[in-house]
Parts: sequence; structure tokens; C-alpha cells
Amino acid sequence: MRPRTCRHCGLPVAGTSDADASQEPCYCCFGCRFAASVVQDQGSSEGGAIFRLALSIFLSLNVMIFTMLLWAQDVYDDSATSSTTADALWASAQYLCLVFSLPVLYLLGLPLAGEAWRTLRRGAISTDLLLIVGTVAAYVYSIVSTIRSAGPVYYEVGCGVLVFVTLGRWLEAQGKRRATAALEMLEQLLPKTVHRFENSQLVEISLEDVCVGDRLFVRAGERIPCDGRIASGMASIDAQMLTGESRPEVHETGDSVIGGTLNLDGSLTVEVVELPRSGTWRRLLDCIRDARTKKGMHERAADRLVRVFVPLVCVTAIAAFVYHTSHSGLDQGLLAALAVLLIACPCALGLATPMAVWAALGHAARKQVLFRNGDALEKLAAARVIAFDKTGTLTDGRPHVERFLPSSDREHDGILSRVGAAAAASSHELARALRSYCLSRGVTSLEADQVRTLPGRGIEAKFADLAEPVFVGSERLMHEQRLAFASPLRNSSASFAEQGLAIVCVGWCGQVRGVFALSETFRDGVEAALDECRSAGLQTCILTGDHAARGKAVAAKLKTPVQAGLLPEDKLNAVIELRKQHGSTVMVGDGINDAPALAAADVGIALECGADISRDSADVCLLGDELFKVPWAIELARKTVRIVRQNLFWSLIYNVVGVGLAATGRLNPVWAAAAMTISGLSVVFNSLRLAPESESAIRTGHGGRNDATTFGVEPTERVVV
Repeated sequence: MRPRTCRHCGLPVAGTSDADASQEPCYCCFGCRFAASVVQDQGSSEGGAIFRLALSIFLSLNVMIFTMLLWAQDVYDDSATSSTTADALWASAQYLCLVFSLPVLYLLGLPLAGEAWRTLRRGAISTDLLLIVGTVAAYVYSIVSTIRSAGPVYYEVGCGVLVFVTLGRWLEAQGKRRATAALEMLEQLLPKTVHRFENSQLVEISLEDVCVGDRLFVRAGERIPCDGRIASGMASIDAQMLTGESRPEVHETGDSVIGGTLNLDGSLTVEVVELPRSGTWRRLLDCIRDARTKKGMHERAADRLVRVFVPLVCVTAIAAFVYHTSHSGLDQGLLAALAVLLIACPCALGLATPMAVWAALGHAARKQVLFRNGDALEKLAAARVIAFDKTGTLTDGRPHVERFLPSSDREHDGILSRVGAAAAASSHELARALRSYCLSRGVTSLEADQVRTLPGRGIEAKFADLAEPVFVGSERLMHEQRLAFASPLRNSSASFAEQGLAIVCVGWCGQVRGVFALSETFRDGVEAALDECRSAGLQTCILTGDHAARGKAVAAKLKTPVQAGLLPEDKLNAVIELRKQHGSTVMVGDGINDAPALAAADVGIALECGADISRDSADVCLLGDELFKVPWAIELARKTVRIVRQNLFWSLIYNVVGVGLAATGRLNPVWAAAAMTISGLSVVFNSLRLAPESESAIRTGHGGRNDATTFGVEPTERVVV
């Protein structure tokens, strides 16, 4: 039986099942419950959740002001503070703190306690329980001190904890919600309606009404709604979002097509072989969801720590209360128990990780590196292997002309002038590359009388000075038009194909006049980034959906192992296998096809040029395309973890010694509070060592691939590095 999902963020809630669906709305945490109430209040005049938070902040600021007045009491000597007026002033300030802080406990503490209770009923102990115990301990001790007119008060501590915990949980819940919203937007890419052939007539129907065996009509510019087989037609299909292919491929009658891919040109009749709800597109979404909902090592370790720490502190406090009450009276028993709870309140221990992480996250943000959470820093520091997507990550996805061989040097400029004119009429990525190459050579383009796109094959252009049209496109187009290759061009074309380069030919009047070899462009700093990763002790590899020849060329150039021909599910399996063989794994990618692998890796790093879903499936997002930031982020993560471990060491020493002294009655709550402050300050100053320092300049890359229409290149003649 599957667990229920959080009403706000959509993630599964542990300890629940679908059988509980008739009960009250289910939320995975206090933050999601609060965030959901804020969303509901936005359409009402009351604004309950926002009002409660705003009022709590206002009241907490007042508590801080009156607390500062109490602190002023320690500035003067006893003779100056012994007057009746001064005593009344300090007492009034304490009671004002009590009056202003109790509503905060009710407004924010009660919902937090309710969430802790609901979690406890599901068989789990959350950090909410630890926070509420420490907060209530501070309140109880402060109220006792106020009534007795003796002892310090900690109202501002309770208010601050409740306000900042509520704000932090709210922001965390909103981040989870955005990830779910991205998935929902991805689902909406499939068309809502399709055109089905019924009795030789086209009928528009809902996508949900499609059945296996139906024949659907897909126009140019439309997405293919289901996995199927082309019954008739030919077109270039852009499958980059699913397969990672750097350029569209030609599909014709009998070829299989994947739901969610884009028909760039031509009209297709597609026979449905798999329903939308069970096809490749749906499996991609399911892979992302499954990978995101699995708990990581640090999350499981934190759960185990909370389950042990909270009950242990409570038992220690109860034991101290019983012992000291029986030996020294109720007053001493209460003070000892409250001292245990107060010193065990997760101040230094709670700040040990967050303070270092917050300092590192702020430093990283200034360098345009965004971490989804602090856990990503810890996981990144433990990385042993790093896998890169190729297209759009290591390369910019845009082809460029690497070689041009004319059939005759005398025809060099004439060929380029005709190719430039023909390519100017097409928006296909290869046509743009040819056009740029011709312009860079300073050749003036002729004026074509007529240009026609040949779907999946190339371009046909007519010129006034030629009796026959000029064809620019794949070798297949040359053979179809009976254009003969001269031996040098044929040998060169075969050599380019062995290197994995894309081949584009131009010919007219029975002969092939020239051959272009195209490749993709690596981003700036790729080799340096890979070298830095290897220097950091990481094993590197490249995962790509491109064919084997392309992968072999990339491996030779970058001196890095390449796994080629991978679908999204294959990349996911490759990441899982890398984790089994080498340990903690990092995945760097940019496209939707990388999203399952990004989510399944211990740490996913997405480039800014990537699709929204890839960024939301990643733990780290680079706001630019600078690959040099990847090893930089790894070094920052390792330094952060060193600071965290130092903080944890001293914090644990503080808690062990402090709880021991408090339980034996040797630590007054006043000194417990002082120790708590000193420990917290040590953690803060140690974490500030992560302040920005001077660094070498970070290199800049290029943007992502532009959209394309049609340009004919054989599947075996695709653009490769």
C-alpha cells in the first residue's frame, strides 16, 4: 500500500497509507502545513498564517527591547539597583516580557507542538519535538524566575527559536513545492488533445481516450503524444529532452518514435504502441519522483540521532528531578531538571552544522553556485566519482564547420556563395553553422530564386545562372539526386565518418562539389575542469545519448571514459552502477533527459542552461555555464565539512559535560545559559572562517543550443566532437 502524499509539496509522508485518505489533510512537515495555510489565506481577508507570523515577529521585537532593559541591570552596582523604584522597574520588565512572549508561544509554538505530536503518532520522533521541549523548558524556567523574582529569564530565546524555525521551515517547504510544480509543468508538455483517424476522417479526441492501435496524425511543430511507430510520413524528430541527442534525427515509415519528442517538419501518421500513462515519458517522470523521494544517508543518520537524543535527555531530566527532589526538595529538583533541558537544548549542537553551511552557502551564492540544501554540501564533500553529461554540458550543443573540402580549388568561393544563400533560408542548427562559416570566409552570397526544405534530408535551392538546382544536405540526398562523388571527396567523407564527424554535402549538375565536416564546440575550461576533478581525487566519466563513434571521439580528446548510446533510464542505471563500484557519485547535466540521473546521484549539479526540471532534480545549480565552478564547489564542500566536524566535536563535548554537571546538580541554570552562549559563539566564529577569500578568475562558457527546424543528415552522420 502506497503512502499518502503531502498536500503541499506532493512528497510521500512516512507512516501513512492510502487507506487514511478520508482523514484530515496530510502534510510531511510543519513547514508544509504552515506554507499551505499561507497559500489558503492569500485569498481570504483574514490572512491567518501570515498574521500569526507577523504578529509573532512584532511581539518578539518587543520582548528583545525589554530584555535589553533587563541586561542593563547588570551594568550598575548593587547600591545603584537596590532602590524600590529600580526593583519595580526590573520586575515590570520581566512581566512585560512574559506578557509579550506568551502569545508567541501560543501562535507559533502550539502549531509546532501539534506537528510534533502528529509525527509521534505516526511512530517517528522529529526535531520538532526537540525544539518544542527546549523552548518550553526556557519558558517554564523564565516564568518560575519571574514569579519568584529571582533568577534569569529566557523569553527572548523561546521567541527567537519559534520565529526562525517557522520562517526556515516555510522556505524549505516552498522549495519542495517548486520541485513538484516543475514536474506538473513537465506533464503538461504532452498535448491535451490529438487527431485520430476514424473512417478515413480526422477526429479530435482527448489524449486520455487514445487506445493501443489507434492511428494519430501529428503535424509539424507538434509533440508526439505516445510511444508508437510511424505508419506513413518522414520528418526530423528532436528527442534531445529525452535521449540527449545533440541534434534531430530523421524518422520515416516503420521507425519507432517516443512520446514527448518534437516533430520538427513533415506530417506523420503514428500507430500507438503504448498508452501515454505507461510510455517512456511517464517512466521518465516516475524515475524522477522515485529518485527524489529516497532518503539519503545523512537524513537517515539524523533521524536515528533524534530518536536517541531526545528520549535520553528527557529521561536524564526526569531522573535528575526525582533524585534532587528526594534529597534536596522540590525547588532543587525543578532547577536541576530545567538545567538539563536548557543546556541540552540544541544551541551549539544545533548550530554546529547550520552555521558552517549558511556561511558556505552565502559564499557560494556570491559565486553564482546555488546549493539546494546543506546536505548537498556534505554529500559533495564525500564524492568519489563524478559523471558528466556531454551535450549541453561539456559542449554548447552548437555545431561548427571543422573542415571544408571543395572538389576543385577554383570552385571554392563559388560553392560557399551558393551554400551561404541556401543556408540563409533555413533556421536549422547545421544551416546556421554553414551560414556562419561562409560569412567568416568573406564570401558574398548569391541570391537564390527559390529555396525548398526537404524534410530529413536537406535543402534544394535554385539559382538563375544554373539550369539545375543546388542540393545541400546528407550523402543520402546526394545519392537520391544521382550526384556523383569524386574519389578524393568520397575518401575524405569516409574518413570524416570514422572520426564521428557530421557530413554535409553540396552538389549540382550531376556532381558533388564539396563536403563539409562539422563538430560541436566544447565549452571553455572543459579540460581544465576535468583535470581539477582528477587532481581532487575524483574518478571522472562521461554519459551521453550519442552513438559510439561520437563517444569514442570525445573520450580520445578529453582522455576520459565515455559511455555512449544511453537513454535516460540507462543514465540512471549507470549512476547506480557507479555508486556500487566507487561510492558517492556526482552527476553533472543540463537537460530533462539528465533529470533521473541527477536525482538518483548522491549530488546532482545542473547548469543554468538546463531545463527547469533538471534544475529542480539537482542539488546544486550553476547560474552560469562555467564548468570550472564544479571543482571549486567540491573544494568548498570539503572545507565546509571540516568546519562542521570541528563544530560538532566541541558541541558534543559541551553537551556531554554540561548535561552531566546539570544532572548532578553542580550547574546552575544561569551558568548553563552562559555555557550555552559561549558554545554558540565558538561555533559562530569557527564557521566564519568560511568567509570569502580571493580566488582565481572563473572561466566563462557559452549558452545552450537554439531550437532547430529541419536539415538532412543521416543518423550515422550526426554532429560529434
